[in-house]
Amino acid sequence: MKELAVYMMLVLGGNATPSKDDVTKAMSAVGLEADASSLDRLLADLDGKDLAELMESGKKMLAKFGGGGGGGGGGGGGGG
Repeated sequence: MKELAVYMMLVLGGNATPSKDDVTKAMSAVGLEADASSLDRLLADLDGKDLAELMESGKKMLAKFGGGGGGGGGGGGGGG
């Protein structure tokens, strides 16, 4: 997940297609080590795809889950 987060930050920063080296350097700059197999898989999965389109389609999928739920219980009265 951290590789994806860094990849997305690089895209937001103006690098439309971050490379493995870009992600690794960015992670290293903040003291993180990239997992090579996770990063390779991520880059292969994202190759040739538009990140904005992927996020939009993912957002539509999340909408199907619904949302909400019961609120938390009220606080107990402190008698005294």
